[in-house]
Amino acid sequence: MKKKTLFISLFAAVLLGACGVNIPKAPTLELALPVSGSEEVWDASAHQGSPVLVAFMASYCGWCKRSLPALETANAEFKDKGVEVIGVYVDEDEDVIEKIKKDYGLKSVILYRGGEAAGNMGVQGFPHIMLFDKNHNLVKIWSGYSDSLADEYREHINSLTK
Repeated sequence: MKKKTLFISLFAAVLLGACGVNIPKAPTLELALPVSGSEEVWDASAHQGSPVLVAFMASYCGWCKRSLPALETANAEFKDKGVEVIGVYVDEDEDVIEKIKKDYGLKSVILYRGGEAAGNMGVQGFPHIMLFDKNHNLVKIWSGYSDSLADEYREHINSLTK
């Protein structure tokens, strides 16, 4: 029976390879983007050793705006534990991002001009949130909005900070 299972698995792998099916790689945390409201550039390589929660958003996205309280909650709860919580807007206009920061009282690090990075990391909709461990390996992806985002962030981040 084990030989039959092995043969079927091997046959499926060869067949998938012959059909040109590409299994996507997990995104890597390779970001170097301007921080809204400052002259700084946030560079992921400078934060090696820290878990990172990255929320990709767009200024025109209503679901992104609804997800901001969960992002802020995660930042407030985990910043002192060495977790980086960042919002990455695909928008080019810093003034638009500064208005959102003011309107929503954002304290998290907010980056902008993240369109290319979003494409490189496989983002296809907003909000798109990724959690990376301290070695910047992908742990979890959330696509879209949910009322339970803050609790879900808490659960997964706590598992990384124990």
